[in-house]
Amino acid sequence: MTNRLLLVEPSATMRYVLEKHAQSLGFAVDATDSYAAAADSLIRQFQQFGTEYTGLLLGWPIAPEEDAAALASLLEQATYKDFPVVVMSTDMRAETRAWAAARDNTAVLAWKEYQGLESHLQRLIEVSPEDADTFPSRFDNSDIHLLVVDDSDTIRFSLRDLFLMQGYKVSLAATQQEALTAAEQGSIDIAILDYYLSETTGDLLCRALLSSPSVGDIICTVLTGTYSDHIIKRSLRAGAVECMFKNESSELLLSRIDAISQLVRQRRQLTVDRQLSEEVIAAIAGAVLIIESDQRIGYISDSGLAELGQQNSAAIIGQPSETLLELKGPVAPGSGVQSSTWRLPDGQAIAIDYEQLPFNSNGRRLIRFTRASLAVNELAAMPAPVANNGAAPAALARDLSLNVSAEPFLAQLLDYLDTTDKLEEKVSLLILDVFTSDADKQLASIAEVNSLTDIVTSSLQSIYARPDHLSHLSNNRFGFLLCHLEEAHAYLLVRKIMQLVVELKHDGISDELACTGAVVSISNNSNHSAAALIRHGFAGVDLVNTREPNQALLLDLRRMLSAYPVEKD
Repeated sequence: MTNRLLLVEPSATMRYVLEKHAQSLGFAVDATDSYAAAADSLIRQFQQFGTEYTGLLLGWPIAPEEDAAALASLLEQATYKDFPVVVMSTDMRAETRAWAAARDNTAVLAWKEYQGLESHLQRLIEVSPEDADTFPSRFDNSDIHLLVVDDSDTIRFSLRDLFLMQGYKVSLAATQQEALTAAEQGSIDIAILDYYLSETTGDLLCRALLSSPSVGDIICTVLTGTYSDHIIKRSLRAGAVECMFKNESSELLLSRIDAISQLVRQRRQLTVDRQLSEEVIAAIAGAVLIIESDQRIGYISDSGLAELGQQNSAAIIGQPSETLLELKGPVAPGSGVQSSTWRLPDGQAIAIDYEQLPFNSNGRRLIRFTRASLAVNELAAMPAPVANNGAAPAALARDLSLNVSAEPFLAQLLDYLDTTDKLEEKVSLLILDVFTSDADKQLASIAEVNSLTDIVTSSLQSIYARPDHLSHLSNNRFGFLLCHLEEAHAYLLVRKIMQLVVELKHDGISDELACTGAVVSISNNSNHSAAALIRHGFAGVDLVNTREPNQALLLDLRRMLSAYPVEKD
């Protein structure tokens, strides 16, 4: 990156000599004969990336001048106290030396010794190979792929040149569609999004990138020309890790991107370490899972998923162990191999040989298992999973301990599962817990439960045209069937429903409401039973309940979605 100097000197001859000498040292020079113009250039230097000055060559006036005094006063302000200045003087008067001595990062050089300028500049601005175009960067950032999104050609290409000189791989986009296409087609590590784009804003684009299933593990930052609090809040709430400002120096911008790049590299290393751990576990223990002290499954190895015929650990982790492991009673560690029938989240029953290994960790249990080879008569004796078209809503409600009033809702869910391949739209299941803000995710009384049920069902059914798609399931738990075209539409519906719930007011509820939820795609999981999907949703809500309120877990994406409720005065 070329270092730029600002030169102010009224004498045309002296200005020309010093400008050419500074350029021979590898500096870009903006020269002027006006002290007022120099002051204005210093104030306006950050309007465009890469245009800031790294130092000032100040031709000290022979006689006092009002504009020169104003420039000197500007350089004494806190904003410019660290700005490097080389004073070029013809007479080296005491006044000149006194001003320079009282200011940090300042040197005085006699005009007749102007060829000694290089040593002063190196001392004041620490010109180093990584800061100059004439030297290659000592940092290799080619492992980090940046996406710069800005509808201004000037800023977009300036940022590209700035990052390329630091060794980054850079892609450009001017619109939201170009950004989404670039992120889907290339492995982007960090997206730098202008806040005010022609057809959208940076926070909305950030959410689109983070929620797109076609985009990888991307980190978003937002770039803005204003320090407005609402822009910063919206950007951070959308999932951006940084909100950066266009009038910051290039050095500060590069420092921020370098810090985020270190985070990307740490994530990669954690992934590598996890893969290595999985390989070690597979080599030593094979298929294993860990049951936490609360009797929920906290971990399953990749070999364990393969033994169970599962693709995604999210369907297993967080499940109560008794719903998956139908063990023949508790077995002490070291008791040897046992045989049992385990039931998967989709209702399928499989035969497993397992043993509990010694694992001294505060009530946690380590289970090693393999799929068993059963005789034909044993396989025949195993209960087959219930097909959706053979399930009765009343029996399903009874098995899941749901309210009788939920039967129309369950009938609609079963119908969707049986006709998924014929539907033009997608369907998702939202399980929502609603509670008062001071009740630790529980309601204070039966009266509040009944009042809440009336409020939520009547309020949401009044805006939701399909009554069988909303039901009170049990206690403070509700179910929603969401019909949508794209996955992103489901997330918008979930957020809107959560916002409506949080904003509900009624005399029967004494405190503000909050909610937690879990979303599972019915369209993408139609091979599972209705009971398995509902239990999966329940497990997701139980997991979110251990965290902050007003959030929903997107189970298929394993990602949290915040409601972002409207702020109250």
